[in-house]
Formats: sequence, C-alpha cells, structure tokens
Amino acid sequence: MPQKILWLVVARAGSKSIPDKNIKLLSGLPLLTYRIRSAKKTKYPEFVWISTDSKKYASIALKHGAEVNFIRPKSLAEDNTDSVDVVLHAMNYANYNNYHFDYIGLLEPTSPFINSDQLDKALKKLIKNPIADSIVAVKESRPNTIFIQDESIFLDKIAKNINKHKKIGRQNFIKQITPSGGFYISKWEAFLNKKTFYTSKTIHFLVDEISALEIDEPIDFLFAEFISQKLKI
Repeated sequence: MPQKILWLVVARAGSKSIPDKNIKLLSGLPLLTYRIRSAKKTKYPEFVWISTDSKKYASIALKHGAEVNFIRPKSLAEDNTDSVDVVLHAMNYANYNNYHFDYIGLLEPTSPFINSDQLDKALKKLIKNPIADSIVAVKESRPNTIFIQDESIFLDKIAKNINKHKKIGRQNFIKQITPSGGFYISKWEAFLNKKTFYTSKTIHFLVDEISALEIDEPIDFLFAEFISQKLKI
C-alpha cells in the first residue's frame, strides 16, 4: 500500500455558469466540502489540501477539515487555466517544503457524489497495476450517431438512419466509457514526468450514474439537489 497520497481539492472562485458554484449550498453544505469529506473518510486521510484563489473558500475548506497551505495565484485561476498547472503548483509546493508523496489525487467539487469507498478502491486498483501511470473515473456511454446530423432545415439524415434501422433500442447501442470527472489519481513521479493524468498507461474506474453526476450548469445543480434530498446523501 502507498506510504502517502495527497488529495488535492481544487476550487477557484470564478465560476460564471453558477456564481460561487464551488461553495453553493447543497443540502446545507458548501459544494467543495463533499470532496473534502470523502477524502477524509478514505484509508489515507492525512493529507487533504485545498487549492483555491479565494481566502473565503480557503476558510470554508479549513473549517471542514482541509489544509490551507497556500492561496493559488490569480494566474492559475483563469477560465482557461489548465488543471495540470494547478496540480503542478501544489506538487511543487509540496516538494519545496519537503513533503514526500507517492500519489496525487485531484478532486473537483463538481462531482459531489463520489464516495470514499470508490476512492479507496480506485487507489488500490492503481497500486496493484505496477505498470500503470494513473487511474481516472469513467462512466458508461452509449454513443449513437443514428440520431445525430449537422443542423439543417430538414432532418433528412436522421430520417434515413431511423428508417434504415427498424428496431432501435438503447440496449442495442454499443457500450463505451467516457471520463466522468469524478477523480484523477496518478503516481507522483509519473505525473511530474508526463504532466498529465492521461497517458497510454492510464487505467479506469467505472462509477455509477449518480456518482458520475458532474455539475456544470444550473440544471445539473437542481438534479444534484434532488438526488441529495431523495437519497439523503
């Protein structure tokens, strides 16, 4: 098992689709606290850091159990900031201050229903695969181009496809997987060397539909509130 993993919760303050999304209350708790709580309940809860550009967000994270070691510079909190640079910023801080970790886990507040058991199982799966660099959460996807065409006056291509395939059912679609955004875990040195969670040696961890919910738009938040109230998560 690993000596140490750094769970990094990333929460910038500049959301436009949902103002202050990362601290918006979901069943009475700021959104970012769900990721802190799940990390703190894993088998390796010692290091849960918050990376944010907001002192307000940092204060909330600290109250709920995360460590606040730095405030992220504004240059790493823009709309187009690459999450890789945010992770490297925290890793460089760790290395400079003589912290030693074997793994880095990126957790985004927008996936509040990922639980500690999933994080533990994913980490264990990565540990058991010595040649793997990283592991990411994925969800099932059943892509079907039958119902897709370029925008036009008439749905001519869709009509042709539907009439060609008389029996169309979801169960007949090809089952594939796609990243869910739930978590990204990498071996420390692999990330430093390759600067990505996605390499030819990235493995996956399948999560259920609820765990796969990613909050990007207001409708997603409404759905998350419904799930939280209905399932008492």
